[in-house]
Amino acid sequence: MSRVGELIVQTFADPATRPETLARYLEGELAGAAATPELLEAALAAALTSYQSVRADSERQAAEGQEAERHTENLLQLLGTILESSDEGILALDTGDRIIRFNSRLIALFRITDEVIAFWRHEEVMAAMLAQLADPEAFSRSFAQLCLLPDADWRETLECRDGRVIEWRSQPQPAVWAGVKRVVSFLDVTERFRSETNQRLLERKLDETRERLLQAEKLAAIFQLSAGLAHEISNPIGFIQSNLEAMGRYVHAMLGLLDLYGQAEGELPADSARRAGIEAAKKAADLEFLRDDVIDLLDESLRGTRRLSTMVGSLRVLAHAQGSTMQAVGLAGLVDSALAAADATAGGRVRTRREMDDSLLVACRPSELTEALKNLLGNARDAIVGEGEIVIRAGVDDRQVWIEVADNGSGISPENLARIFEPFFTTKPPGAGMGLGLSVAYAIVSMHGGSISVTSEAGRGSTFRVSLPRQQASVPAN
Repeated sequence: MSRVGELIVQTFADPATRPETLARYLEGELAGAAATPELLEAALAAALTSYQSVRADSERQAAEGQEAERHTENLLQLLGTILESSDEGILALDTGDRIIRFNSRLIALFRITDEVIAFWRHEEVMAAMLAQLADPEAFSRSFAQLCLLPDADWRETLECRDGRVIEWRSQPQPAVWAGVKRVVSFLDVTERFRSETNQRLLERKLDETRERLLQAEKLAAIFQLSAGLAHEISNPIGFIQSNLEAMGRYVHAMLGLLDLYGQAEGELPADSARRAGIEAAKKAADLEFLRDDVIDLLDESLRGTRRLSTMVGSLRVLAHAQGSTMQAVGLAGLVDSALAAADATAGGRVRTRREMDDSLLVACRPSELTEALKNLLGNARDAIVGEGEIVIRAGVDDRQVWIEVADNGSGISPENLARIFEPFFTTKPPGAGMGLGLSVAYAIVSMHGGSISVTSEAGRGSTFRVSLPRQQASVPAN
């Protein structure tokens, strides 16, 4: 076979792909026939045509490859432009969860130094980022978990050492592109976080203020009604108490006289009719029982009227409280007066301890604030069964003067905690309390522009905290 025949076979190994002219040429050569000039010319033309076709295909494929490369390069440039124009710090992770690209915003956000950027590696960039965080271990754990969950949609916030708050998030990639498995973005949300925090604090403060106002309005209405009622019944209670005290004196005098009559009775003859009549009258009247019972009845009546007088006095204090003059007085003196008035030691079974600066001043209406402290101390005393301790603490900060009354008594159950400041609410047995002490204290403190809060644990005791506006303490001492 000639060289031309060999080239035809090598070039078109599949007979089905050989041009017709070249196939006839090859068949003639294999048959031993000499090729005519016309056949040679036709074979040359067919070979040139095939060459031109192949060359055109190669050039087209090369052009398409160059276009694809230019398109890919343009996409990469576009991606780089998008990364650099973003206000978020962005880093890209490869299939091995290592950093392969990041933008300048990430550098600024985490304050990565030029030394790290110059010859950066994954470990150095991560170390620079972790150095800015208040809790780098928590971020490391979350980042590792994210890398293990390719389908996870992640969003968390980070707190920096300098107080900034950074939100970082990542969405799953639909497919790996240009070696990027996942993109993670970081955004400084400090102002938004502070704004939202301040908004929540403001809303909570508004809710608390609204609740205090509603409570104060309810108390004001109740106390206004009660004060009017107290005014109407104060005089009758006064003369009833006065009359009972006078009657007590009269009864004691009459019982003394009966004792003298009894001595004279003993001088009568035992068989006299007069003595027998006296004995019969004493037996019919049950004189011995009357002597004891009349004293008990008078004592009980006097205790009841004194309780009513105390209640009326508390209500009348509230009725006149807002008209009183504010004075700057020593808080220690008010506490001492309240301790004495409340009998906080309960005859010695309860210890009292003060933890406060004796020079601390508070601007208030002294009699009313003393009444409030007395009621808080009395409540603490009554909460202690057996022996116990009451601690009175006080202090001042930038916004308020505060006083705490803490006891180690029985505490307050959760279901009663929300009602303890309601007028006439009490957990004491009937006749043991009127349920006005804490509500009166609450009203007095509210009238001073302050607040009362309580923390309690059943079986562990309670702590009542009175807070008064700080500016009140700046009133010159009287």
